[in-house]
Amino acid sequence: MQSKISLFKTLRRRRLPEGPKLICLPDENASTVSIQIWLPAGTSAEKKDEAGLAHFLEHMIFKGSRNLGVGELASRVEAAGGDINAYTMSDATYYYLACLPETAEDCLEMLADAVWWPRLDQTEADRERGVILAEIDRSMDQPDQVLQHRLFEKAYGKDHPYGWPIMGSRRAVSGFGRRELRRFHSRCYAPSRSIVAVSGRVDMSAIRGVLREKFRAEGELPSSVRQSRRIHVPAPRPVGAAPRLSILRERSGLAHLVVAYEIPSFTDTDAPALEVLAMILGMGESSRLYKKMCVETSLMHEVSAENFFSLGAGLLFLGGTAASGQAASAAEMIVRIGREIVRTSPATPEELERVRLNFLSDMEFRREGLSGYARIAGYAELLAGDARFAEVYLNRLMKVGAKEVSRVAERYLRPEGATSGVLIPLNAGGGATRKELLRGILRGFSEENSEASGPTGARKKTGTAARERGEALASRLGRRGPKRVRRGEREVVFRLPGGARLIVQPGGVARVFAISVVCLGGQRLEDKKRAGLHYLMSNLAAQATRSMDSDKLAGRIDGLGAVLEGFSGRNSIGLSGSCISPVSDELIEIFIGVLTEPAFSQGDLSLTLREIRAERRSDMDDLSDVSRLRAMALLYGDHPFGRHPLGDPRALSRIDPRALRRAWRRCVVPGNLVLSVAGDVDPAAISKKLGRLLKGWTGRSLAWRPPLPPPPPVVPARGRSRRQVVEGASQSHIQLAFLGANFSDSRRYALSVLTTALGSQGGGLFWELRERRGLAYAVFASSEEGIDPGPVSFYAATAPEAEEEAVEVIHSELARVRESGLGQEEFDRAKAFLIGEHLRSLQRAGAKASEAAFDTLYGLEREGTDAFRKKIQAVRAEDVLAVARTFLAPEKGAMVRLGPPIRGRRRRRASR
Repeated sequence: MQSKISLFKTLRRRRLPEGPKLICLPDENASTVSIQIWLPAGTSAEKKDEAGLAHFLEHMIFKGSRNLGVGELASRVEAAGGDINAYTMSDATYYYLACLPETAEDCLEMLADAVWWPRLDQTEADRERGVILAEIDRSMDQPDQVLQHRLFEKAYGKDHPYGWPIMGSRRAVSGFGRRELRRFHSRCYAPSRSIVAVSGRVDMSAIRGVLREKFRAEGELPSSVRQSRRIHVPAPRPVGAAPRLSILRERSGLAHLVVAYEIPSFTDTDAPALEVLAMILGMGESSRLYKKMCVETSLMHEVSAENFFSLGAGLLFLGGTAASGQAASAAEMIVRIGREIVRTSPATPEELERVRLNFLSDMEFRREGLSGYARIAGYAELLAGDARFAEVYLNRLMKVGAKEVSRVAERYLRPEGATSGVLIPLNAGGGATRKELLRGILRGFSEENSEASGPTGARKKTGTAARERGEALASRLGRRGPKRVRRGEREVVFRLPGGARLIVQPGGVARVFAISVVCLGGQRLEDKKRAGLHYLMSNLAAQATRSMDSDKLAGRIDGLGAVLEGFSGRNSIGLSGSCISPVSDELIEIFIGVLTEPAFSQGDLSLTLREIRAERRSDMDDLSDVSRLRAMALLYGDHPFGRHPLGDPRALSRIDPRALRRAWRRCVVPGNLVLSVAGDVDPAAISKKLGRLLKGWTGRSLAWRPPLPPPPPVVPARGRSRRQVVEGASQSHIQLAFLGANFSDSRRYALSVLTTALGSQGGGLFWELRERRGLAYAVFASSEEGIDPGPVSFYAATAPEAEEEAVEVIHSELARVRESGLGQEEFDRAKAFLIGEHLRSLQRAGAKASEAAFDTLYGLEREGTDAFRKKIQAVRAEDVLAVARTFLAPEKGAMVRLGPPIRGRRRRRASR
């Protein structure tokens, strides 16, 4: 008999009189706290003339409240070393912040003040409207978002709340004001129907006391707020006869294709089986869709399956990207593969085990981040009425068998519940017609044309063994926490055979394991003819070994619920892997096989090159990324950092497997290699195991001979600026970049303080562009270092008619900090935010392993939490002023502006 899996080791629930439900997930080993407030205030709570109002109100919560000024919530949370944001969904809006344990009570009090006592000032609403319109324009520049909006409208109908865009339309948003916001807040933000979910190093009684005192001090809310009604979600009213189809032509590099099926709500007993179905069809490189669509037939470049669950009827999405001319064939194959699981190719025991392990792994990794754990509890409490419903859901999923998967596939993957959509690039010649697409979809549903694409051959009776393995792992995860770590044993360094360095960091709040290996390499060591080599090589290396082909390796990794991937950056190349610790020995064996004996087969090379070409064609799907790439090209010129990180596909196509093996053997050698491990691990045992596995390889490895580095990048003699027109774009993207510091330059800490002060939610640039003027939704600033100087970047996306004003604001802010530096408040806030952000990032074993590996590789002092805090605290105001004047001089910048033709300047608002 299967034992019940406990998802929450400790879960406490309380109801405050006339107030919210409180869910507490305490963990004394955690170093941070996650605080979330969940409200039944998504699109399902809107009336038709209110579409987008829930999202508008989410923005306004940050615009001042009874005891907080405009933007003060975000700035004070950042000053406390925390971070805050919010998200609007179909059935909920939730606000989430992460902070240090010592500031948790103050942060909760501020968040409660903002959520339940907002000002909702008309002037601020007028200003924020511009930000939201910019966010809408941003979504219209993303082909996948455009297609998703159309699919929801088609599947649910224009009168159903799920058929409306969550952000609303430009017309609707332009009409919302204080009255509409207050009415919606009164109806949907009732404390009695709200959830406060807190996880981490917290005390339940203290958190409860903060909320009780807050409601006592501020007084009762209006009766209309306290007595709001429960939401009723109507049945879908699809548009058109089934199977429904939409064809769009938009600016895009590739065709986007989705087939969606109507499914029941999140709480329906069929939901766990549908989750299993989606994972079998589209989870990872061993999934049925990926193997058939991307590997065997090359009909698609990438494909996945995902469930949209909600209070009402949901959708199962199957789709991805393809070449325009293959859309009809791809649609037919997607439908057919989904239907085959009903009769010809039922789920195998191996597939079911893989799903169970991946679900268990996902739950354990959420425990690491704390916010993910609180999100599970808050979501289940709001939608199902009980946080422990998440455990009910997990236990149901663990019991799902092949017959149940086939049953739900038969019930829901039917023509009458299907809604399909295809987005074809504007510049594509031809492409599938409506008639061809419909014919392909109907052929996919036709039984007589069905050929088994799933696993075939004799099926062994391994179901019991597979399920027992999943149960055993679940039991091991739930039985005890991670290995306890004694003081002074936080990090252990070893020398492995051949001279490779190993850093081990044991401990953490979850039973997880992470491993990284890094070598000097990447863009910096590529000449123009070999640009992209390290990206190609690292991605290909992680796919197969000499003794295990790519199909088998993908199955092994997915079967462990693990991740194994290659990476390449500006200065390095490497591999990373992670899993739940009970299966870490198996992952290590595979990881070392990939490191020491990558296959680099011709078949895998051809597939990877095809994916790289597709990724290059889809560059224009993300104009913010394009603006950054072009700014780097303008700033760095002929230096390798100025090239596209994926390289030139035409040049890469001339590289053969032998050249890749030779390049890997020269680069990945013990003298140029750092291994790093973190998580639930024993240092002595892992050192012994890795030494044994690497012994034969180190004996036959080459000596490390560093290639000649490129000449350092040259600081521009005068400012460079380009404006490039993108027809059909909805927004203008502004990217301004300067050469920054290298790893050995101690001024990099002052640069980090400066860019954080300008670009964070409480920062000067963010404040001017978004909070005060409402010119932009996306505003970022960053400072990156490298062996050669990295870039210092500033980015904003705005309406085309506001582009010139936004550029003026960016230049004005940089002139301010060059002239007088940062104000004391923004200076202190930036330092606190950086220290808190660094501490939060190191909650995860993967981040700890990566940081240790990179610091050691680059010869940097190891920056544990205490060392990093001291270095940031040591930065003085005059240091920031000095780096602003040295690095951000106007003549040293490179600016790229990307957007549609400008047809007129933005009018100034009368309110200013």
